[in-house]
Amino acid sequence: MSPVETLNRTMMAAVLHGPEDVQLEEVPIPQIGPKDILARVEAASIDFTDRKVYLRGSHPMIQIPGLFGHEWAGVVVARGEQADGRWQPGMRVVAANSAPCADPNPAARCRACRRARQGMCERLLYNNGAFAPYIRIPGRIAEVNLYELPTQVPFEEAALAEPLACVMHAVRRVPIADGDRIVIVGAGPIGLMFTAILRHRYGRSIRLLSVDHHDDRLDLAKSFGADVALNSAGGLEQAGIRAAFGVEGADVVIEAVGSLQAHREAFELVGRGGTLVPFGGVAEGTVLSLDLHRLHYEEIRIIPIYHHTPADFAGAVQAIICRDVPVSRLITARLPLKELPRALEMVQERTTLRTILYPWS
Repeated sequence: MSPVETLNRTMMAAVLHGPEDVQLEEVPIPQIGPKDILARVEAASIDFTDRKVYLRGSHPMIQIPGLFGHEWAGVVVARGEQADGRWQPGMRVVAANSAPCADPNPAARCRACRRARQGMCERLLYNNGAFAPYIRIPGRIAEVNLYELPTQVPFEEAALAEPLACVMHAVRRVPIADGDRIVIVGAGPIGLMFTAILRHRYGRSIRLLSVDHHDDRLDLAKSFGADVALNSAGGLEQAGIRAAFGVEGADVVIEAVGSLQAHREAFELVGRGGTLVPFGGVAEGTVLSLDLHRLHYEEIRIIPIYHHTPADFAGAVQAIICRDVPVSRLITARLPLKELPRALEMVQERTTLRTILYPWS
């Protein structure tokens, strides 16, 4: 399909209008600029971030009303006249949903990027529209965050590269040493990704404890590499850590749920000199009260993690290609795009780990 052929053509796409207001509408197929790429979406993934955006009706990465969805993989169908010649129609690809400053002169980049904090880029370019048959890939994203997929990698697995990149970002930034005891609060898709990546990277030099309220997810966590999996429905105090690790507190605690209660529990599980990693996003204005006496005298570090960088996305794509993370086991539902409302409810009710949407079904 050439850019000219997309003129005056439309598609059915998910459009977010506000809180709990997403509609499938007939919209124009995205027009591409000189450096952009147009891709056919073969598989899109829906996650808890999409559910939160749907409920709140807003997010820094999307303008309302706006096209919805940010995790996908597909096939190149057209490219702008100035786009990199390596991207040709028919190529199987996966792209991230953002790109940081791209100025070739480092001095012209934002302060965050100059400080090697690309996830905090002040001019971060987001891209949405995965819940549709076609998606435009802006030139800046195509330049640093677009990758060709080998034929043996299913589109639905590649669609999980973006959340995996966020996990890779955390694992890269959080100091971990041999012998560390690590607790992952939450055995949903993100918690399971953490378990798999940490085990793959550090082998048996670390001890991993997964905690969750659902036994089926805890069983999966053990198969992903957790040494111990504990049901925390009745609460998990220091005694649980002591029984699992033989110490009073964990060296690293990763909150992978995205709730105030989970953050509170995660802080309580951190041991002396340990690190808390608030990973799950919460609503604006949510306040967590901390024991400053413990924070100070036990030298507890807090390393929040948001988003990813091009290096993290590259690592995630490679991990999926090399089967370092069994992402296929996270896919527990597959639906046509027209059943997006049902998919959003399944995420909220936690009756699925990852749901894949097919725009062409």
